[in-house]
Amino acid sequence: MSMRSKRRLFCTLLAVSAAFMSGLAIAAAQGIPAPSANQAFLYEMDEDAVLLNSAGHVLVPDPSGKSPTGLVDATNGAVGIPAIRHATSHLQGVATLGSILCPVPQLVTVRGNECTVIATGTDDVQLLIDPKTGQVIPTSGKVFGIYAVVVQLDNPIDSPEFPVQTGTFSGVINFQPPLPLGFVSEGTFTIDGTSFPFQAVFRQPFTRSVKGDVLTHRGEKGEKVSRTDPSARRAQAFYLLDDGSLQRVRPDERAIGWPTVRLEISF
Repeated sequence: MSMRSKRRLFCTLLAVSAAFMSGLAIAAAQGIPAPSANQAFLYEMDEDAVLLNSAGHVLVPDPSGKSPTGLVDATNGAVGIPAIRHATSHLQGVATLGSILCPVPQLVTVRGNECTVIATGTDDVQLLIDPKTGQVIPTSGKVFGIYAVVVQLDNPIDSPEFPVQTGTFSGVINFQPPLPLGFVSEGTFTIDGTSFPFQAVFRQPFTRSVKGDVLTHRGEKGEKVSRTDPSARRAQAFYLLDDGSLQRVRPDERAIGWPTVRLEISF
């Protein structure tokens, strides 16, 4: 279906559902603070990640418990040494009106000045093992995927789902351990064959220990909580801001209770 046909269908659907939408206020369902001008905030709704060794083989937990890394090569049972973290994530968020992802008021769906954006992104991040601690450290890698600006289709109550703008994106992601931050450089959005540059910051949610140390495991005040414990999903969590201050993860910045990664995009 062409973009023109989609817009015609969208206008028809609006007319048909006008009776349902009249009198309804658009809820600010996305996270606050809202993105500034020429920004978009996307939240990671879910992630499917695997560890690969240098040969590109998937690593799995060692059932025997004898591997020094706790992992083995799924193809041959050899000791697993992580070299790449391959992950695919689904994201949803908002872009500010006037930005390239929210060009006209007709696409606004949130707070009167923001468009709803969904995306599927994949990254391949190179890993290193710290010889002193044995911890796996993410370094950098490629990130790429597809996105869509969506509006309401046939249910004005649920999340917008009808794509009115689609495109692709790519870039390079870099991490700066031990900070819970990632940075996207050389970012490019491609819309109808035209490319637009962007940069972004990944803010990973984290907790703090009693001593104030940054902890990325699920838990509160340094206490490890079983993943099967319902409280693990609702533990207090924070984002690290650029000025070094902490910002509490809000209830509307969680996915089914879990604190989400917040991707802040600047055009």
